[in-house]
Amino acid sequence: MPARTHYTQRCEPMNIPENDALPHPSEPSVSGGNPSPVPPRLIAPLWHTCLLVLLFIGISVSGALHATKPSAAQHRIIQYLITLGFEWIIAAIAWWGIRLRRTPITQLIGERRRGFEAWRDDIAAAAVFWIAASILLVLIGSLLRLVHLSAPAKTIAPQSLLEIILWIALSISAGICEEFVFRGYMLQQFTALTHRLWAGILISSILFGLSHGYEGAAGMIAITAYGAMFCALTLSRRSLRPGIIAHAWHDSFSGIMLALARHLRLL
Repeated sequence: MPARTHYTQRCEPMNIPENDALPHPSEPSVSGGNPSPVPPRLIAPLWHTCLLVLLFIGISVSGALHATKPSAAQHRIIQYLITLGFEWIIAAIAWWGIRLRRTPITQLIGERRRGFEAWRDDIAAAAVFWIAASILLVLIGSLLRLVHLSAPAKTIAPQSLLEIILWIALSISAGICEEFVFRGYMLQQFTALTHRLWAGILISSILFGLSHGYEGAAGMIAITAYGAMFCALTLSRRSLRPGIIAHAWHDSFSGIMLALARHLRLL
């Protein structure tokens, strides 16, 4: 295929095959009886993906080291603002990477469903997912405690009204940016690189867990499992939107509940 045609070929949104292996570049993929051409190339340059992975590791190590400092709980607003900025910077870098390969952003975002019924269905899917994922996370946390692994105290949880407002803004940003980067960019990139859907899910989920170094070893293990659950949601709905809703809600709800618990002196 000529290079120009190859780059400008129109791609289906969220177009990852549900079978275990991607087809050979010369073979079309068929899903549900309809032709669905799978991009036979990476969605961004490999060096760009390596750059993103290094950024994740650097931010994670920095967060882990900072979380252990006694002063971490005294500068929450600054931490929120810095983290919010990093979320959008990482998302912008991911967007730049797909632009380098002329990959349409709709391929990462997925199906664009408009109208009340579409939003209703996505919100319902996000709600069911959140309940199921929360139960599984509690079970995972219990198992980790049996082997003497537990997440560190939530020193960055909000306390004042201003902190709660910033926390919600940060949670919404995390929902948008992290789903775009991990369930959009990373999932599709590593699926294309390995020609295995399960490998794309595994690698993107591990990177998602490793990027949360401030949560400690137990937290990173649980978040890795959480990332795999988000991959399943994204693939089943063929869109990032339900995952963004569930992610933003989970982070917002967790922070508000922790703030309430501290206010009532339950923690």
